[in-house]
Amino acid sequence: MRPSVIIGTYERPDYLVRTLAGMAAQDLTPHEVIIGDDGSGDSTREAIRAFRRTANFPVIHVRQEHDGWRKCAILNKCIAESSGDYLVFTDGDCIHRWDWLRNHARAAKPGRFLGGGDLRLNTTVSERITAEDVLARRPFSAKWLTDHGMKWRRSMVKVYLPRPLAPLMDWANFTPARFSGSNASCWKSDAEKVNGFDERFGWGKEDVEFGERLRHIGLSTMHVRYVATCLHLEHPRDATITRETIEHNFRMLAEVKREKRVKAERGLAELKRDYTVER
Repeated sequence: MRPSVIIGTYERPDYLVRTLAGMAAQDLTPHEVIIGDDGSGDSTREAIRAFRRTANFPVIHVRQEHDGWRKCAILNKCIAESSGDYLVFTDGDCIHRWDWLRNHARAAKPGRFLGGGDLRLNTTVSERITAEDVLARRPFSAKWLTDHGMKWRRSMVKVYLPRPLAPLMDWANFTPARFSGSNASCWKSDAEKVNGFDERFGWGKEDVEFGERLRHIGLSTMHVRYVATCLHLEHPRDATITRETIEHNFRMLAEVKREKRVKAERGLAELKRDYTVER
C-alpha cells in the first residue's frame, strides 16, 4: 500500500503548520502528503516550503486561485496529482494522533471505505497548541487538554483510548460510517470509479455525498473513530456560506440517495487544469 494523505486548506497557515507537524510525527511514513490549497496567500506557500525542507517524504502543494469555496475542485486536483493507491483525506485544521495513518492503513481492505472521528476543541486550546506540542504527543491526553482550557467530556476518550479497547469501541458502533472530509479514506481506484467529488457542491455535505456514491458501487463502511482520531481546531465558519447553499446541497444529496447515482456530474473527468503544482 502507498497511502497518499490529502489535506485541504485555505488561509490558515498557523493551523496548517500544526497539521503538518502531525504528519511528521506519524509512525507510518506517508507515501506523500498533498496540500490542496484553495487560493491562500504567500504565508501558506512559505509554511509548506519550510516543512518540505525537513520532511522525509514528498510534500506536494496543489494550488488553485480563490474563486469562492471550491474545496471539491481542489480535492479532485489532488486526487489527479496523487501517485499513491490509497487516499486518506483530512483538513488543515486537524491534528492527528501519531498512529492515525497506520490505523487507516491497517483497516483498509478492498471493497470498503473508512470513516474516522475527531474531538472538537474550543478556541482557547486551539490557540495554545504548538507544533512542538504535537511533535511531543502532548495534546493527546485528557489531562493536558483540561490543563490548557478544555472542560472534560466523555468524548475525550477518543484521543487516548488504548488498544484493544479502541477497536472494540469502533466495532460496537452499529451505525454505518460516513465519509467525513476531515478524517476518512478510500482506495484511489474507487474514487476514480465515482468520478471524484462533485464540484457542483458548495460547503456542506459534499463529503457525505461522495461517500454515498461509494456505497452505490457496492462498498461497505467501517468506523475508525477511536483507532484513527484527530483533534479539530476551532475556527469561525466562512462568512460566505449561506442557508441557500446548504439547502441546495441537501437537495442534491437527497437526489443522489434516491436515484442511487454513482458518478459525480462535475468531477475528475471534467477537471480543469487551472492550478499549479509545487513539489
